[in-house]
Amino acid sequence: MRTLVHFETMGGEWAVPIERVHEVRLPIGIAPLPAPKPGIAGVLRRGDEVLTVLSVLGDAAGHVLVLEGAGERFGLVVESAIGILRVEESAITATPAGQENPVVSGVIRADEQRMILILDTDELAKGLQ
Repeated sequence: MRTLVHFETMGGEWAVPIERVHEVRLPIGIAPLPAPKPGIAGVLRRGDEVLTVLSVLGDAAGHVLVLEGAGERFGLVVESAIGILRVEESAITATPAGQENPVVSGVIRADEQRMILILDTDELAKGLQ
């Protein structure tokens, strides 16, 4: 059984392993960078930390997930956090082909019409470099 944080963007439904999520927060206080790389929404202060916030899934910012990946802590802009999802390993299919960077690590077929893509936070963190 895997426990995931389930969220959505304009592009669909997504999930990340719960052990990689530090916090779900409102997008208040995101400061834009003057010349950001593509997929960077800006920076966000979290206590004594300044986190880079990714917008690789879209710009609609209803929530920011504070994630851990590849030894880095960073934010990810999402439209809305849905909740916790518990899924049997057998319900997760393999990584889809055709990705330039293997950011999607698996697919959950939620029902006949819906699927949830599982993100690899280590691969997402490579966008910070």
